Amino acid sequence: SRDIGTNLQSMARFSPGSVKYSVLDKEMIDSLTGDKSSNPYGVLDGTIRNKQSLLADAQSKMHFQIVEAVHLQNFFLSFWMGDYEEAAKASDLVMSFPTSKMPKVQLIYHIFYRGIVMFHLYREGKGEKYLEEGNKMQDQVQTWVKNSIPIFENKLVLLEAEHYASMGNVVAAKESYELSVELARDNGYVHEQGLAYECMGKYLMSIVEISESERCFLYAHKCYTQWGAMAKASKLWKDWNLGLSKGRIEHSTIKHQRDE
Repeated sequence: SRDIGTNLQSMARFSPGSVKYSVLDKEMIDSLTGDKSSNPYGVLDGTIRNKQSLLADAQSKMHFQIVEAVHLQNFFLSFWMGDYEEAAKASDLVMSFPTSKMPKVQLIYHIFYRGIVMFHLYREGKGEKYLEEGNKMQDQVQTWVKNSIPIFENKLVLLEAEHYASMGNVVAAKESYELSVELARDNGYVHEQGLAYECMGKYLMSIVEISESERCFLYAHKCYTQWGAMAKASKLWKDWNLGLSKGRIEHSTIKHQRDE
């Protein structure tokens, strides 16, 4: 994180336009890791002190790619912090920009995460349109798989798991969640391994398989910690009261070993 801050200072001198995108990236990394030691906006013009003033500046100058980037960062942060309704709002704003469909790395993750958000909101009873949108995102990722199986396969399988969960197909959902975990692990995507565990944990909790759900959340916490996203890991721990879960699981394991 410190190295990124040093690089931002150099970018601000030599590429003042591009540095605004990097400032947004640095702020997102700091939010996920819990690093509050610096303000990435400090490298910009003193009139731009935070994300709100960056957005206002971009809107006034009709720099729509910066405006899109701000909303996209809002989407990613809302998604990782589990606020799917805010994530959906930010995603809809991003989708309203023609540039949102331009080929770029962010497009892959926007479509992937948007699919998860849509399926989740459908299962929360928000309406059929969310299922339809989730299916569209799944279809889009399906078209990408043939270009690079190692990059896209685990993402597609996780979206398939979310689709099966939305359709009430318990067996297929469980199998797909587990396969997504394995594929993410085998390809070295520890954050997506954690995400698959978290999604599976939420689903299992919804069908009242409490013990297995808690195990999934503990595995997700471990993955996020390995990823370095300490703030995300901490929020997951608090949201699902994993201190108690860990104690129950350890007690159950010890009892099982004694019974044997």
